[in-house]
Amino acid sequence: MSSLPDSAPMPDSAPFLMRGGSSSPAAASAPAAIRLPAELHRRFRFLAIDGGLVAQAGDRAAPLIDALLAMGARVAVLAAAEAVPDLARRLGRRGRAEERRRLFVGALGAAELHGFDRRGDAVPLVARAAPDGRSALAELLARVVAPLRIEPRDRLAISPDPGGGAPAAYAGGLRDAPELAGAIHATASAQRLCDILALQRELDLELGPHAAPRDAAWVIDEPGFDVAREHEIESLLAIANGYLGSRASLAEGSSVSRPATFIAGAFEPSADVSRVPELVIAPDWGRLSVVIEGEPFSAETRGVLHHRRELDMRRGVLLRDCLRCGEGGHLARLHTLHAASLADRHVLMEAVSVAPLNFTGTIRVDAILSGDVKSASGAAHWKRFAADASARSLILVGRTHGGLVTAMTSHLRVLPEQAAEGAPPPEAAEGARCARTSDARSIAERCEVSVRVAERRRLFRTTTLHTSRDTPAPRQAGEALQAELSARTMDDLLGEHARAWAERWRRADVEIDGAPKIERALRFALYHLIGSANPDDPRCSVGARGLSGEAYRGHVFWDTDIFLVPFYAHCYPEAARALLLYRHRTLPGARRKARALGYEGALYAWESADTGDETTPPLVITPFGEVTRVLSGEQEHHISADVAYAAHAYGRATGDLDFARGEGAEILIETARFWASRAELGPDGRAHIRRVIGPDEYHEGVDDNAFTNWMARYNLRAAAATVRRGDARGDVLARLDLRPEEADRWCDVADRIALGIDPETGLIEQFAGYFRLAPFSIADHAVRSAPIDVLLGRERTQGCQVVKQADVVQLVALLWSAVPARARRDNFLYYEPRTAHGSSLSPGAHALVAARLDLHALAERYFDQTADIDLGNTMGNAAGGVHIAAMGSLWQAVAFGVAGITRVPRSERPDGPGRAPLPPADDEAIGIEPHLLPGWRHLEIPISWRGRALEIHVEDGAVEVALEGSAPLTICALDAGAPACAVLAEPGRRYVARRAGGRFHPWEEVTTW
Repeated sequence: MSSLPDSAPMPDSAPFLMRGGSSSPAAASAPAAIRLPAELHRRFRFLAIDGGLVAQAGDRAAPLIDALLAMGARVAVLAAAEAVPDLARRLGRRGRAEERRRLFVGALGAAELHGFDRRGDAVPLVARAAPDGRSALAELLARVVAPLRIEPRDRLAISPDPGGGAPAAYAGGLRDAPELAGAIHATASAQRLCDILALQRELDLELGPHAAPRDAAWVIDEPGFDVAREHEIESLLAIANGYLGSRASLAEGSSVSRPATFIAGAFEPSADVSRVPELVIAPDWGRLSVVIEGEPFSAETRGVLHHRRELDMRRGVLLRDCLRCGEGGHLARLHTLHAASLADRHVLMEAVSVAPLNFTGTIRVDAILSGDVKSASGAAHWKRFAADASARSLILVGRTHGGLVTAMTSHLRVLPEQAAEGAPPPEAAEGARCARTSDARSIAERCEVSVRVAERRRLFRTTTLHTSRDTPAPRQAGEALQAELSARTMDDLLGEHARAWAERWRRADVEIDGAPKIERALRFALYHLIGSANPDDPRCSVGARGLSGEAYRGHVFWDTDIFLVPFYAHCYPEAARALLLYRHRTLPGARRKARALGYEGALYAWESADTGDETTPPLVITPFGEVTRVLSGEQEHHISADVAYAAHAYGRATGDLDFARGEGAEILIETARFWASRAELGPDGRAHIRRVIGPDEYHEGVDDNAFTNWMARYNLRAAAATVRRGDARGDVLARLDLRPEEADRWCDVADRIALGIDPETGLIEQFAGYFRLAPFSIADHAVRSAPIDVLLGRERTQGCQVVKQADVVQLVALLWSAVPARARRDNFLYYEPRTAHGSSLSPGAHALVAARLDLHALAERYFDQTADIDLGNTMGNAAGGVHIAAMGSLWQAVAFGVAGITRVPRSERPDGPGRAPLPPADDEAIGIEPHLLPGWRHLEIPISWRGRALEIHVEDGAVEVALEGSAPLTICALDAGAPACAVLAEPGRRYVARRAGGRFHPWEEVTTW
């Protein structure tokens, strides 16, 4: 069976089915609030309610609506047009302001639509009919509901019961609204409305930790089971904590499942033709076998009536909900939860809930640790395993061919239905029988549990993973940790994990009022960014697909330094530091590569693993069976400047002087030495860098690639400034044996380096001879069935101006202040039509630059394109893992593009009344030059800056900031790139700069805004 329906006319919660249907044995005694049709016993994310019904219910319905808004549901109250303004004012006085963002008031049969801003004030979203005559309801569905992917099955429309006494807000009513086709419809009296809303609240309480978020902006929802998309879904819904990551494979497996748990920083040889290293695949810890009355459960079997997986990004848990009728007629509901603990990165958690709906009998659950795993390349990393079923918990110890030792422990417990608050978990619940089995490569714990009709039975499993990279005694460490875990409750462990995620979200979450699709996509990006980094381990970095898939074998590229480090530096500085310490630890490999090619200093590997040596495969086999040479490992040298740029930018953003004077200085100096030896002085007196590949990998072996040369110049100057200012520690300089004349040499090369600027047009030539290539426009190939280089062929691709990805545009994005203002726009408009976006790194850079240039239509297009890379699988290869660098680029496009966050050197601060002093320790202020896109009513973004936490709010006509920390901070508002006014912000205070007449006015301190 290749696919199954995502839903059936069945309830969302098993016990409520037994209460709600008229055939239910419990229906006669059920409270009024739950004596409702079965189709209403499911959780809805969008509710449209007739305003006349709300008015009649009055104070009885209002607190229930408030409760649903607090849970995250979106609620629209539709009334007669003349009643809308007053209704919006009355509803706007209730509840918390942040929750009213999810409340909408509109006209039935007309266009008027109101929402609520972050202060809780009603704001008109649509005041008059659009040219297409779209109604308020249609506008709301198009603007909010559809972008959040709230499907019709998750929408509920409540209309007045014709016999219930409540007047309809509009003669047509919600039931006849074509916009709500496919939604669940209910008619109600005022009392029945309250019953429906109360039931919605109770459903969340009933499901407990298995309840997915009501707020669609915090969930990735994958209904049904489709073999064609299964590998893609396994990537998207992966769970990770920086130490390890697990793909979201079905626990029981399927004909196409590709389960894999990756250990960050641990590598073994692949089975690829070049035998390059790849991330170690740990034993499969998430395997569950569920047997219901003798019938194995599987999503692929007949009788699956409902199947849904949901990634709860707020809590960092993967949820699953399945309803199945077995061949024997046994109807059961299965919920599962998986999490990789962010509170203790060695811990994995799995929860199972089974509810028999029409039988009393037995279920069997096998919790398995299996070493029967291979990588996508076909490599078997494990030399041997030893399973121990005699200890208190299951133990599986393995050794790889390279000598890595891992120890996994597992403990499965059957939870009682009720337990006293704070009581320790019992070893076995009543009616449960547990046993153990093992073989040469796996070990399992089997629990048979007696179940009764309409009663949910719950099981909870904790797994630990330790390796010889962490401790000389992995088994003992695992046993000790498992003993501690076994003494704690499921709620305690899941709560600790959720609190760790809440802290990360507090420092990273971005709210965008008016762009729900981008807000949701950005949360998805942040979820994977947070889960991919481990601030406690400088021996590993973040590979091109994070910890979600095997594409690129877990190798580290320039992606990490250019697209990820900026996010971490401003939202998770501890993680940024660890990533850069990884680059420092791999300097020996970079030095070896430089020496092997005849250069000085350090040339970082284009693809790096654990040692820092080059791991780019020299040869690959194409889909057509051809063996092709890979030149990027030999020629893509901008990587060294990229690492130096990241190290320098991190130091400036965080004020981490210990790193900047130590490891950071060593990286800058060694990479500068490389560039000084790499550049060749030509007859024109210019320094040239020949035979390279820039970000545009369609053109190989070119001279003077602009991105490479400009970044090398930045690297050289940053290193020289570090040495000349005395910012490098003496022991670093002594160890590197730095010669006094080296800094002068770096400055001379930097001043001479060829930049490729056309003095007449201001255009930057992407590489020497690019302007002489055959013209190309991507618009001529708007509809294509394959990558553009495949369609054109290798010879034509290299002979024309097609650009694989942002190259000069990437240069503009990174070195904004170094490029003249007019040249930024001209170069973007020149290269944008020539760019094919053959890399996932490209759209985000274009979104950033287009936003800063106020090219709104292009910025919106590239924001959408970046958001869809994984969630829409537009690259077609999400099965190999999420595109983590594209996720970082989306954050940068919002932070540096739309919010316009930048650095303002001391020399560029404004004069006059808007001037503010810089604290002695700071040589730069933080600047904000907002570029809100159309429809973006409000943007809130947290930023970490030199030990302070800054909360930035951007709205049309104003910027508000709030500062936390122990020291003041100078903040500048910029107009047209120039600082307009500055304030020395004090911790614990809020300030606003208002814009009028096209310019910012001086900052004012405010209490609320």
